[in-house]
Amino acid sequence: MAIRWNSQLKAELRATVKSFNAKIRRLQNKGVTAALLPDMISSKEIQRGITSRRDLERRLSQLRDFTSAGVVERSEGGVYGTNQLFLYRVGEANKAINQIKQEYNRIEAIPTRYPMMKSEYQANLDAKMEYLSRDIRKLDVRQLNIFNRNLLTYEQKTIKDENFYNNFAKMIMFNAYQAGLPADLTSRILSKFDKFTPAELLEMYATEPTFNAVKEMYERGKKEGYQKDSQEVKEEYEALDARMAEKIAEK
Repeated sequence: MAIRWNSQLKAELRATVKSFNAKIRRLQNKGVTAALLPDMISSKEIQRGITSRRDLERRLSQLRDFTSAGVVERSEGGVYGTNQLFLYRVGEANKAINQIKQEYNRIEAIPTRYPMMKSEYQANLDAKMEYLSRDIRKLDVRQLNIFNRNLLTYEQKTIKDENFYNNFAKMIMFNAYQAGLPADLTSRILSKFDKFTPAELLEMYATEPTFNAVKEMYERGKKEGYQKDSQEVKEEYEALDARMAEKIAEK
């Protein structure tokens, strides 16, 4: 269900963010290792990444669960933190692992039209789950930073570190350039990618005619020379943009 940002929701978000950032500052003053702490955030930053009421509730719960209580101790890996903070990070990792498993199951059900992209992404998920399953108290600072990157990229549902994203973005930009389309249409399409998990995008890439049209246009243009006029390309891109908006509204 798409979210509607009324004044009450915005006020709730601001209060939760303010409390979360204050907790981080208290932990910094206690001497906690920086790599163990999440980054401070802003309400606007969270709003940009939220697509549904469910997403918001999950994120608010995550922020409220964070605590600055406890005595700072040195872990086996040489990281300074409180017991509660280590447990919080483990809890976040476990939530991410469960969500990654759901993502894995979803990608299993996608038609094998593009087996290399599918297997590459599954390998990426396997690597994330393996690292997030490690004993955080045994990680040194360097390893903890890797742990954080695995957790952060999944929490933000970012797809820009996936090769298939880069490949598809290249197709979209190439077609648009060859047809002389306005940059705002291309940017509007690419900005919607962050609203999907990689599995959701791969599923659309494999099953949606609007996505396939972009790929066919690109392959034909590279092989035979670009032959479509700008109006036809624009219509196909507008159809792609509209379809992605529909999928976002369904989330």
